[in-house]
Amino acid sequence: MKEVVVIIPYVGDRVLMQLRDDNKEIDFPGHWGFFGGSLNEGESAEKAAMRELFEETEYSPMALHYLKTDQLWSLDDLISHSFYCFLSESLENLSLNEGMDWGLFSIDEIQSEYLRSNRFSCLFPVIPHAYVVDTINSIYDKLAT
Repeated sequence: MKEVVVIIPYVGDRVLMQLRDDNKEIDFPGHWGFFGGSLNEGESAEKAAMRELFEETEYSPMALHYLKTDQLWSLDDLISHSFYCFLSESLENLSLNEGMDWGLFSIDEIQSEYLRSNRFSCLFPVIPHAYVVDTINSIYDKLAT
């Protein structure tokens, strides 16, 4: 059973999404999804989330908040630990070190199932899994309480 972390930086009503590399060796190549990756042996989910976010964006948030842990039966029983953080830096001050593009999108845009890449001037699909929208909705539900 594989364990991963996902990190959802947000600002206002927008979520920072990553356009995954177009590499057939990875899950959902060429799709928009969350930042994240696998846990190293002996690494806590929170430490993995901080490490992955910094490796992929060079962003170190002031605080990283635990959201939820899900077992995704439809993805080979994948265990996914979700975290979110406030994005306090502009993208110009960060660096995209993994993925083909990134962008800030509203939940309505993400639910449309296709997002526009400014770098490529075309649409790419969002990962076709209810987990994506459910996780974003969980953040906004948590922030509303």
